[in-house]
Amino acid sequence: MSSDKLHVGFLLTGLDGGGAERVVLNLAAALVARGHRADLVIPRLAGDYRTAIPLGTRVYRARLPGTDRKFLRAVQRAGVDVEAMTVNPVWAARTWLVLARRYPGIPVLRGSGMRSIYPYAHFLARYAREVRPHVLVSALPGPNAIAVCAAELTDRAVPVVVTVHTNVAAGYTPEWLAASRTLYPLADAVVAVSRGVAESVRRSLGLDADRVRTIYIPIPAGSIRRLAQAEVTHPWFTDGEPPVILSVGREAPMKDYPTLVEAFGLARREVDSRLVILGKLSAPYRARLRSLARGHGVEGDLGFVDFDENPYRYMQRAGLLALSSRWEGLPTVILEALACGTPVVSTDAPYGPREILGEWGDLPPVGDAPALARALVATLRGERPTEEALRARAADFSEEKATDAYLELFEKLLKAHAP
Repeated sequence: MSSDKLHVGFLLTGLDGGGAERVVLNLAAALVARGHRADLVIPRLAGDYRTAIPLGTRVYRARLPGTDRKFLRAVQRAGVDVEAMTVNPVWAARTWLVLARRYPGIPVLRGSGMRSIYPYAHFLARYAREVRPHVLVSALPGPNAIAVCAAELTDRAVPVVVTVHTNVAAGYTPEWLAASRTLYPLADAVVAVSRGVAESVRRSLGLDADRVRTIYIPIPAGSIRRLAQAEVTHPWFTDGEPPVILSVGREAPMKDYPTLVEAFGLARREVDSRLVILGKLSAPYRARLRSLARGHGVEGDLGFVDFDENPYRYMQRAGLLALSSRWEGLPTVILEALACGTPVVSTDAPYGPREILGEWGDLPPVGDAPALARALVATLRGERPTEEALRARAADFSEEKATDAYLELFEKLLKAHAP
């Protein structure tokens, strides 16, 4: 392999609007910008990131029922090259039987439309054999399991790097913990997105310290600042309005929005402000949060914005970004807000917020609404670093540093993998 041009295949099972998916897209874009080749291997092409796929990447999808045709057309209109690969059902079934015997008990991929990860492993193995990337990189428990199984099917012809984006002890189900203890040791490298996550991986999965490497996520600060200049039509984000406390995330117990709403109710008594939650939240969940806000007398100051591929324009105009999570890995939204020069208040969730913020933001305890409220009030009243200091802190997690670290790892693996 020439060190001048690397070919990396990134595996995801979809492009839902999560932080791990955003990290993969950012890393793929950074590699392409340096002249390398990056493929996105997405068996079922669907999700929320319709315009965020970087130009210059190539998408490989399976020719299977259930493809989101609107998504596919949007990606193609954006100029992204998409190639469909046929999945032979007979060979997929044989793969299923082989892997099921070898690795019994691999959990179901919820919401994937498949009963198991094994057919996806067949698809990825075919991609590896025919397209022949130098390295495979995966993110999230399901894709990580798929990548390791695919490597086994190809007699480990391609090095596999699995990446872990969350607190394993808190974020993995017992089934995924058991599967990961079996499969992750078979990967060529395990990358954790923070030191806390690395320690969680070592402790929960029984991996030796030298088997887990920490590489912070890539933050393209320049692109974020450019996108942040886009127009916002929501009336609460206009000049002269009370400051907005913005939270960006998905509907999940780990995000603990009820505590945030309670904290906002307390903070609203001290400082005129509003709370906006941006992300995919179901109607029943929104109704539950509105009911909580009503109990605190702040229902009229709570608003919701649907998932937006460009949340930075809201971050740029917010009074602060709030994170109320029970656990995390390395929260992308904190780094994105810092890149916008927006102050952050986050719970001291294991892991990530403390590694990022330190002296750059308040870290109230998890689940402590009064402490979170005090931090919100103090930040809104001006007890916060300057925009320049926040942006400088974001630069410590730059796209350049992360990309350099991944390239160094890839080169090391390829040298070890050479015949």
